[in-house]
Amino acid sequence: MTNYIAANLPAIDFPQTIAFYQKLSFVVHFQSEQWLILQNDQSVDGTLEIEFFPYPNLDPKQSYFSASVWVQNFNTLKALYTSWTRLNWLNYAEPTRMTKIDQMGQLHIFNVIDINGSLLRCMSLS
Repeated sequence: MTNYIAANLPAIDFPQTIAFYQKLSFVVHFQSEQWLILQNDQSVDGTLEIEFFPYPNLDPKQSYFSASVWVQNFNTLKALYTSWTRLNWLNYAEPTRMTKIDQMGQLHIFNVIDINGSLLRCMSLS
């Protein structure tokens, strides 16, 4: 195992969080009553992993939680974006949404707000 730091995000409901992220190609890697780890190994450049803790009383419209999702290059970011745009984002209540890819100098970024109101900043440097 490689040393790393992982962001821990709140989940109002583990089964609903799992169902949402499964549509983004994540699978359950670990689950207990107090912890949930999801993984997406669709990328040729490595595995994306996201961790959750229970927060049943969270108001998703008031959430300030976020995580950075870094990928190795723009092609990987574009592939991730293309895959995630297949989800019908209109089926989800606000604040859940996904932005278009934006470029700021060498940084390419798109954002996702999940069903728990957490912001995922998906980025690559090129």
